Amino acid sequence: MSATVHRYLLPMLLTIAPAHAASVPAGVDPAQVLAVYPLPPDARPEQQILLQGVDKDGRFEISEHTLPAANPAPEAPGPMPLGVNLLGAMTARGFGVEERVTTTLEDGRLRIACRPGSRPAGVLLQGPWYLSRADVVLQAGLSGSGRFVWQVADARLAAREAALDMGVLADGARLALPSNMDRAGWRQFTVLCPQEGGKLTLDALTLEPAASVSAPRSTWAWDRAEWRERGDALINWAVGQGLDEVFVTVPLRDGRVAEPEALATFLQRASARGVAVTAVEGDPHMVLPAQHAPSAARARAYAAYNAAAAPAARLTGMQFDVEPYLLPATVLDPAQRDRRFLELAAALRQAAGAMPLEFVVPFWWDGKRELLRELARHADGLAVMDYRTDPAQIQRFAAPFLDWGVEHGKRVRIALEAGPIAAEEQRRYRRVEAGAKGDLLLAEVEGRQVLVLLRSPAAHPQGRMYAFSGSRTIDGSATTFHRDKAGMMRLLPQLERVFGAWKSFGGMALHELR
Repeated sequence: MSATVHRYLLPMLLTIAPAHAASVPAGVDPAQVLAVYPLPPDARPEQQILLQGVDKDGRFEISEHTLPAANPAPEAPGPMPLGVNLLGAMTARGFGVEERVTTTLEDGRLRIACRPGSRPAGVLLQGPWYLSRADVVLQAGLSGSGRFVWQVADARLAAREAALDMGVLADGARLALPSNMDRAGWRQFTVLCPQEGGKLTLDALTLEPAASVSAPRSTWAWDRAEWRERGDALINWAVGQGLDEVFVTVPLRDGRVAEPEALATFLQRASARGVAVTAVEGDPHMVLPAQHAPSAARARAYAAYNAAAAPAARLTGMQFDVEPYLLPATVLDPAQRDRRFLELAAALRQAAGAMPLEFVVPFWWDGKRELLRELARHADGLAVMDYRTDPAQIQRFAAPFLDWGVEHGKRVRIALEAGPIAAEEQRRYRRVEAGAKGDLLLAEVEGRQVLVLLRSPAAHPQGRMYAFSGSRTIDGSATTFHRDKAGMMRLLPQLERVFGAWKSFGGMALHELR
């Protein structure tokens, strides 16, 4: 995400009643409080605060907040995109002591003219990216005359004004990236002028998959009646949709699969049609220490069922969709979420034994490097909730996890949302002068920053006040394909071709497709 906006998807809302007056900062009348919303420990509110949520019965239920920075940090480099003309976002700079090169870069087209000379000269091409771990090649559409050599440099090489050769540019040529470069530290490409001079026009420069691995498509069937009562219909539908795997909920009783014969029959029928089946579990409370053992018992039940079942009647694996960030701060301190999640993952790994274990994670966990590094010790794979509809955003948010999969030898599914998402309102609040009235109070309660939404404007002697300045509707179209499932299905081949450049790609997972 952009470094100019710090977004925390933490739906923590405390609705205040007189009995909970202790949660309200001193000097605030509890009867005037609509809600108290705890902020993460590292939150740094500045001049503006954006609150997003739904107005229900006169109460604004906050689902997330955004803290725009007054002086935003530079945009963090993103992964170099595949399949788009890179020249549109690049800068070009000529070099050479003989000053024998001229270059222009306009509207995604690069022109280079080199006069003859004996000293090195050429053009440096830079952009706001790093190179991912995808298996890719550089491809150019060009015309001109002369033997232009293409080079690449990471930060270490660029600091020494050195580079690695990739080959000679030719129209349609596919140049491989050197294996001995630091992709994360990519700094620039270099086009070297021939000694005899020449002219070159680059109409397009794209990063393309060197090869694209095929991977299954999958979906969730959360209603257990789907397989217990309408199993054949579910399998027929999955085959008709081109799906290769279905995640289903499997009821347990007394530490065992409740209906092993019915499950075995369904799995055998699905297997005969080429449809794999994985058991899915999900509850944020699983992350609580008291729930680790019961959750592990569920994993052991699936492993025990598989150990006793015939090969065609076995589950492909188990998937846990825990989402600990959905727990309010009053239930689990946000500072403990990652640690508790990893403790749960370790317990599930031990209970699952050799059975494949997968976790569902949100795309905005890409910055949790320590958590993801530790999670690799326990998970066989991830399903990343990449819930966006813009193809460029989907690719950008997927790349860090696919890189994680390559680094650790894990499978990574990329999930899209097709279910309904209710429209929400985004409200903007601006900071007011000390002593002035506002609608939103930033204060401290028991050593923690909280936002206090008021029924009517008021002032506060110690806290920082923000006044309501406008709102807009967020309709969910940037998050879900619910209104355009056909468009999502048309987009899949494009995404699969791109993501297939990563050896870790485990396929597309489609939520609420049915």
